[in-house]
Amino acid sequence: MPPRLPGRRNPRWIALGVVAICLGGLLSYAVYARISTETRVLALASTLYRGEVVEAGDLTSVVLHGQPPGPTVSVADQAGVVGKRAAFDLPAGSLVAPGSVTDTALPGDGRSVVGLRLATGRAPATLLDPSSPVRVVALPAPANGSGARDSLVGKTYAGRVVGSTPGADGTSTVVDLEVDAGQAPTIASLAAQDRIALVRDAGS
Repeated sequence: MPPRLPGRRNPRWIALGVVAICLGGLLSYAVYARISTETRVLALASTLYRGEVVEAGDLTSVVLHGQPPGPTVSVADQAGVVGKRAAFDLPAGSLVAPGSVTDTALPGDGRSVVGLRLATGRAPATLLDPSSPVRVVALPAPANGSGARDSLVGKTYAGRVVGSTPGADGTSTVVDLEVDAGQAPTIASLAAQDRIALVRDAGS
């Protein structure tokens, strides 16, 4: 019986095998490159207003691929963020940057916070979210018959809302307002005399 000759190899199958090996190598490299450039960083799960304390529930994590668009904070550093305050308004979904949180509490240097109880109509019914820019307007004093001119009437003072809540009487609004420290005594005195109205200005 004549010896059996080995089958002839099909060049097409050999070429397909080489291509498969090359594709497998490229796929492995692509997966490795993707994983090696992934960065898990902190982002805001909910909006924080300037001065508010950052809590763990306010944070979430996102995965970035490639070079981050700017300074970010790694998820591993979350403990160093919780307990600090928002340095400025931080909208939900934005990335946490090292400079977006601070240890400094409100008010800052040269600033004071005064409390105002404003009757209905003396402040916008809405639009008093934290960090809203406002103007404090000095109103006339009740008529006392003296005829003396009140130099404060019509004067305005710039401020920024820290927070606001409905008054206990159900008709007023209590507003904590950050103002210039030098103007705080005058504003507090006007508030005690019920001579203040707030105007909401355009801004952040």
